[in-house]
Amino acid sequence: MIDIHCHLIPNVDDGPSTIENSMEMISEAIKLGITSIITTPHYNKSIYRSDSVPDNFYKLKQSSRSLGVDLLLGYEVFLCTSFYDIISQKRKYTLNKSKYLLFELPFDIMPVDINNTMQKLHSEGLVPIIAHPERNKYFSKDMDKFINLIVPHCLVQLDAASIAGVYGLNVKRFTKRLISQNLVDFIASDAHRPEDYKNWYPKALENVKSWAGEEYCNKVFNSNQNIILNSY
Repeated sequence: MIDIHCHLIPNVDDGPSTIENSMEMISEAIKLGITSIITTPHYNKSIYRSDSVPDNFYKLKQSSRSLGVDLLLGYEVFLCTSFYDIISQKRKYTLNKSKYLLFELPFDIMPVDINNTMQKLHSEGLVPIIAHPERNKYFSKDMDKFINLIVPHCLVQLDAASIAGVYGLNVKRFTKRLISQNLVDFIASDAHRPEDYKNWYPKALENVKSWAGEEYCNKVFNSNQNIILNSY
């Protein structure tokens, strides 16, 4: 399997604080059968500094080389504060320097110009992937609003913890609804600590197999992710 969204790089955001913590996370991911991980530290200029991301990433990559997992670099971009940075340095913040951009939106308020923003990203040759929309309250309350954003504009990534029920029954039900309507392209860990892999990822895998079958499960945990890894 391939994980395209996790907070694995030490001391850059709200993920692990030490390289030892990061290595423990990688070990848990490997136990699950994950062979490639795109690390996606937050890029949000108003909260996190990203200056140390490249150095800390390469140190972690060197330290984990013997474990046999392929570590790649991307970002989870908070689009509302970072749009012009993304446009001016297109491939710096995408997943593994591909055309795919993982982004998140505010959890409580949908930006009024988000559809125009998505169109601008497309015009720049980028493919937006919305991170964990099931946790955005305005989407779960208004399915039409969600459809109007994603169908013409972006791909969808759900969090394993949401599918496992960590964020409550309503969020879990919404994930099941999205999966049943074939609206999901990727499922990722969004792991911040070893327990996120150990406790929630296997449960999400089990639920998706139960809800949609093994072929669909392989698509959203592995084969769609391979498209990102093989595109430049």
